[in-house]
Amino acid sequence: MNEFYVTSQSPWRRMWARMAATSAIVALAAGQASVAHETSTATVLGRVKANPTATGPLLVVAIDRDTGRIAHRVFLETKRAFAIPLQSGRYKFYACSDDNRDGKCSASESTSVMYALAERINAGEVIQLPTFNLKPDGRRLAQLR
Repeated sequence: MNEFYVTSQSPWRRMWARMAATSAIVALAAGQASVAHETSTATVLGRVKANPTATGPLLVVAIDRDTGRIAHRVFLETKRAFAIPLQSGRYKFYACSDDNRDGKCSASESTSVMYALAERINAGEVIQLPTFNLKPDGRRLAQLR
């Protein structure tokens, strides 16, 4: 019988043990990082319904109501459903067809009603928005919840 497989002190066994231990530590650290990320955000789900002749991608925007800044943007090339991870806060949302592909919703592009969440969203929550229906000059405010 070859001692390579029997001896616990062989160089190969020590090398494999070190690699296994290192891999375990890396996996544990990665798992902890993702758990912390998952618990610090809320998820907002929704769908966009657009005219079948829309040429550009669809754009969904989440705006922080306290600062007025864009908190998250989602570009939808083929899918029409989205999930947006957001920090706790107050938000409003709208969608448009980004026909000129500039990353903004302009007056000439079809837009949706702007949905404003009346209540603050908190970490860990999952919120389902109504379907965004894109229409020319459709940006109006609707309060939810």
